[in-house]
Amino acid sequence: MLRVLRTYGFQGLVMGVLLLAFSACNTTKFVPQDQYLLNKAKVQCVDDKTVPDLRSYLRQKQNTEVFGFWKLQLHVYNTAPADTTTKSKKRLARNAHKMGEAPVIYDEELTRASMQQLTQQMNNLGYFHAHVDTQKVIKDRKVNLTYLITANQPYKIRNYEVDIPEDYVREIATDSRCKVHSGEQFSTATLDEERERISTALRNRGYYYFEKSMLEFTADSSLNSHEVDVRLHFAPYVLQLDSAALAQLHKRYYIGHVEYKLDKPFLRQNMLRRTSRLKDGDRFAEWRVERTYARMNALAPVKYVDIAFVPAGDSTLDCNITISRGRLNSVAAELEGTYSAGDWGIAAGLNYTNKNLFRGAEVLTIGGRGSYEWRADGGRAIEARAEAGLRFASNVNVKIGYSYQYRPKEYERSMATATLGYFLHNPGGKWTHQFNCLDINYIYVPWMDSLFLERISKKSSILKTSYDNHFILDWSYMASFTTFDPRFPNRSYVQLGMRAETAGNALYALSLAAKLQKDKYGRYMLWRIPFAQYVKGDVNFTYHGIITPKHHLVAHLGLGVAVPYLNSNVLPFEKRYFSGGANSIRGWQARTLGPGTFSGINGAKFYDLQVGDIKLDLNLEYRFKVLSFLELAAFVDAGNIWTIREYPDQPGGVFLFNEFYKQIAWSYGVGVRFDLSLFIFRVDFGVKLHDPSRIDEGKQWRTAANGLGWKDDMTFHFAIGYPF
Repeated sequence: MLRVLRTYGFQGLVMGVLLLAFSACNTTKFVPQDQYLLNKAKVQCVDDKTVPDLRSYLRQKQNTEVFGFWKLQLHVYNTAPADTTTKSKKRLARNAHKMGEAPVIYDEELTRASMQQLTQQMNNLGYFHAHVDTQKVIKDRKVNLTYLITANQPYKIRNYEVDIPEDYVREIATDSRCKVHSGEQFSTATLDEERERISTALRNRGYYYFEKSMLEFTADSSLNSHEVDVRLHFAPYVLQLDSAALAQLHKRYYIGHVEYKLDKPFLRQNMLRRTSRLKDGDRFAEWRVERTYARMNALAPVKYVDIAFVPAGDSTLDCNITISRGRLNSVAAELEGTYSAGDWGIAAGLNYTNKNLFRGAEVLTIGGRGSYEWRADGGRAIEARAEAGLRFASNVNVKIGYSYQYRPKEYERSMATATLGYFLHNPGGKWTHQFNCLDINYIYVPWMDSLFLERISKKSSILKTSYDNHFILDWSYMASFTTFDPRFPNRSYVQLGMRAETAGNALYALSLAAKLQKDKYGRYMLWRIPFAQYVKGDVNFTYHGIITPKHHLVAHLGLGVAVPYLNSNVLPFEKRYFSGGANSIRGWQARTLGPGTFSGINGAKFYDLQVGDIKLDLNLEYRFKVLSFLELAAFVDAGNIWTIREYPDQPGGVFLFNEFYKQIAWSYGVGVRFDLSLFIFRVDFGVKLHDPSRIDEGKQWRTAANGLGWKDDMTFHFAIGYPF
């Protein structure tokens, strides 16, 4: 092992371990001698008909595969010793079997059951003469099984008839939103969607007692022409109802009185009435019930909601809404630590939330965060932030904050912020929106080191304006989207976040109209303080691939672009991007990567010059849950930052279309996550693979031959929560 490490370095060691993992495991180790491992199970349509993915209907599937070919869980299972005569071996076997996945033994009966399921599903899709066969290839005690489907010609709907005498039902069943049409391919799924559509529409019109099960379809496929006649009618049991039940079914209902029942009086009645979509005297509608559920459950102090209707007259229903209180107060803590190039850093934060400040579902948040860094040169860097926010039930947000930053041999800076915004969320929907109609930032720099000031104040440099006292008045819009459904937590989903921000436009227009004077840098001033003007946009996309409940593959893309203009030649420092860190490119410490090929000045690194106007993050992470509280991860990160213009103090930092792809930094690593119920504690170990700052010296690919080492190329990150 030491010889491998000396000869090939860390990367060679990792590759050797992976090759060993791939080659050393015998996948049939625990397969009985007279049986076979189900190595592959796939479905193939022989006559190239367009059918959906039918693998979910198989009664027996192969072992879980990572990246589509590596049966990692089976390999883990097979690491168990075959001989368990001692306690230690029994313990090893028990742990391996618990963390891994037992081999799937080929079962002929389950194969026949799968064939029946596939045939039934093809019938449901309109392929009434579909045929399913199997093809088996046996080698080395493994079975590769292929289900061969011959779909044949599908059946289409010749005539569609609505055989229901009641006008109010027939009107909806035959309107333009009908999903069943003559000439289209027969599908039981489409028929079921049509039943759901009709019953929902009727309940939205006040027919409280109407249910989907009251409607049935009859299909006649005896025409011998690959066509089918479809008829919609009432279910037989509906026709057998007595006159009182039928009258109840065909009646439209109205809401009598709405009463709110709280286990404790923790919410004001007038606020509940504003939130509810169920009002006294309104006609009953299913959408009102669903919207009320969603809006009530979205209230921060609410644990759960139950809505019940009670007959109160000939065509009247009283409504009882029962609301249970959840936890009103919560405290959250976070901790993060880093080590790179001899510098240790630690950060901690504390946040308090009150979810019902004035008994109207107002959410108060108060939080603070501080960080401390021990520099190898003996200096100490300090950052602190405190903020408070209040969100009303009307979704109006008010937030104020203050932050302080001290960097030895560089500067001291303070920033005060105030925000007024509006949050919009469609309860039960996929989108959320936030509009910050007023966002004020005032940045004050009371002290700056003379040498640092001299360096950034060179005649050729405009970066000094990024560190001056300045004023930001901006407007921003944020939106997020997710396909995650809590009802199906093991289904893959995506998350999308977007942000657009612009500042200084109104102030510039007023200054121009008033013909105000400019300072020596050509900037208009507000109360003798320059104001920033820029536009900025960010997009974050994350795909959560749920291979199994224990195996996740997560891909992330982050892209940001900001452009200063008119009153600003350079973005304010607070609005510029930085790269590296626990949630970015993990082979680098935060604020130590980029821009472009920038490698410092005269061999010295300057954190506050390692900022840019364009940012790209690409991340791929495989997560494997070993125990209920322990998760392992392997990751690859890529990205960098760039400047939008050529700045003399950041040589090599400008974005060029024919060069930027060569300047993308790459890193890889492994991580451990500890699920502590309240939060997830994460440790990541990142290693540089491609370092663009070393392009000029020809050592950008970090290998043992190019001096790969612990101090310059490897970083530990300690953080709370997942990186994306």
